[in-house]
Amino acid sequence: MARRFLPVDRDAPALLPVNMLDWVPKDHVVRLVIATVEEVASPELIARLVPAVRSVKGRRRYDPVMLLILLMYSCMRGVLTVRAIEDRCRYDVTFRVACGKQVPDHVMISRFRKRAFGQEGLAEELFYRVLFVCAAAGLGRLTVVACDGVKIAANASKEANRTGAGLERLAAKILAGAEAAEAAGQAGQVPPAGADLPGGQELPAGWRDPKSRAGRVRACLEELRSEREAAEAAVRAQGQAYPDALQAGTAAGRTPAAVAVAAQQIRVQKAVAAQQALIDDREARRAAGAGSRLGRRPVVPGDAAGVRAARARLAGLQAAAEAEAAAGEENGKKPQPARNLTDPDSRLLPVRGGGFIQGCNCQDAAADDRLMPGGYACQDTGDVLQAQKTDEIAVKGAAAAAARAGDPAMLRDCHDRLCTGEDQDSPGHDIAACHAAMTGGIRTIVKDAGYSSKDNISAPGPDRLTATGKTRNLEKQAREDPAEGPPPEDATPAQINSRRLRTPEGHALDKRRAPDVEGLHASLKDRTGLRRFRLRGLTSATSEFLFAGTARNLLLLTAIS
Repeated sequence: MARRFLPVDRDAPALLPVNMLDWVPKDHVVRLVIATVEEVASPELIARLVPAVRSVKGRRRYDPVMLLILLMYSCMRGVLTVRAIEDRCRYDVTFRVACGKQVPDHVMISRFRKRAFGQEGLAEELFYRVLFVCAAAGLGRLTVVACDGVKIAANASKEANRTGAGLERLAAKILAGAEAAEAAGQAGQVPPAGADLPGGQELPAGWRDPKSRAGRVRACLEELRSEREAAEAAVRAQGQAYPDALQAGTAAGRTPAAVAVAAQQIRVQKAVAAQQALIDDREARRAAGAGSRLGRRPVVPGDAAGVRAARARLAGLQAAAEAEAAAGEENGKKPQPARNLTDPDSRLLPVRGGGFIQGCNCQDAAADDRLMPGGYACQDTGDVLQAQKTDEIAVKGAAAAAARAGDPAMLRDCHDRLCTGEDQDSPGHDIAACHAAMTGGIRTIVKDAGYSSKDNISAPGPDRLTATGKTRNLEKQAREDPAEGPPPEDATPAQINSRRLRTPEGHALDKRRAPDVEGLHASLKDRTGLRRFRLRGLTSATSEFLFAGTARNLLLLTAIS
């Protein structure tokens, strides 16, 4: 039996619709991006995207709103390199709709992205404007908000890290090269390409280039020097405060490692003084005629059990300090603070599974429906120091997302999308009150064990639940030793938090953390392709992260539209 196929005629003329928007379906994501960005792009925001006019000559500029739409749609499609964006603008129909048949070259796209992401607060303003639009459409179930950190690689190699000594050697090498170039110029020879000018720090302000190699080395050295001075000042303050408190008898908490030997020496002196005070007291009573009521004579301070134990502890601390110093001399110096010459704002961060990456620790939050209320990039290797700031961005995002649907039909649709209660279809269910309870503010913030500390748990703010260990251990505790009823009246905030994790309600809240925020991180890395920042600097990294979060929120908005 003969087979019949559809004919393929690539030379046939194509009659496209006159209106470009008809090239794509009405429910296509590019239509939503165009409508949303054009709605939130205020004149003040547009003015910040356009550089100052230097001359009226030359061709007209591209529309900044069009370039912003193009960047947003590219991020949603996972196309992040400027050459790939330019290529898509030539042959991809949806990209041609986004850019209005104009084809900005990769240099223009790169300059616009650098200007947009390099300005402090511009990407954040755009993020919260889009967040309000998403909330008005029915996103943002704030009953549970999960916070976590994700490490994103920087546009720099970890091989470019240098310690203070390495930076000084590199600065000396640059200076020697500059002097050789100057000598060659005076001898009538042409200096080699890329030679540094000698004495660059004395050049006029208009001629200095902080982005040059010499400028970056000087900036890294100054930052390391100021950081070392601040750390030494903190150690000196700590080393003075704790021994003084110990001498006065008011010291509390664990002894700082930097003053462990000095603190133990004070304890030895106090133990000797206490034993000598016993001997002196007995002699005073003997001189007063106490007679047989003197009791047993105290041993000399060197033979007292408390003094011997204190001196043994001191000897152990001194031996440990000497062994550590000897090991450091034998195996090399301790790991020293380092700075990256390519991106001084990035840090060497440990990652799950072992190893390190050169990047930034990005903190964010995820609502119960995985809407992202906010985020930022920081330099800390861990999360414990960022706990209170993540609470602030979660509360700020919740306030920005506190939108209400005025139309009853829209309110009904929004409620049906958010409500997970069993009585949502009952006749007595109050839709307006239920919707306000879900979107009016954060009910509970849940965090993993990386944020666990006494200060973070007891800090003021919204209701929070912080894990104190691995998930499997928490599940075992909740299963084998469940807690019920109110906590004891004299319980500390840390004890209340640990007890709450063993209750059925607390355990259920903790189980909702990982799917929400880890799902958000997976979407940022896999859907938008944000595995490495394109720009350098902490401000640009924060802007890139928030821009990817904006694209992620628009993808959620597309899913419900």
